[in-house]
Amino acid sequence: MSSPAPEASNNDAVTTLNETPIAEALRQAREQAGLSVSTLARSAHTSRAAIHAYETGNREPNVATALRLLRACGYTIGIMPDRR
Repeated sequence: MSSPAPEASNNDAVTTLNETPIAEALRQAREQAGLSVSTLARSAHTSRAAIHAYETGNREPNVATALRLLRACGYTIGIMPDRR
């Protein structure tokens, strides 16, 4: 994933998102994109209640939904192999 912010490098964005709980990462992505909950919900084809639940940690989005939310916030998505 790369950040829409031009001053952040791709590695900085990946590190930040990897170390941040999904609820906080989604909220930060939305706020950095300057989107309201309503606008993000419309863009990602989901409800405001779902966005609220994801951002408060009451629910976690499935992979497809998380990708739609991040794309709506201006992120590009890539796969990076990780050996553990």
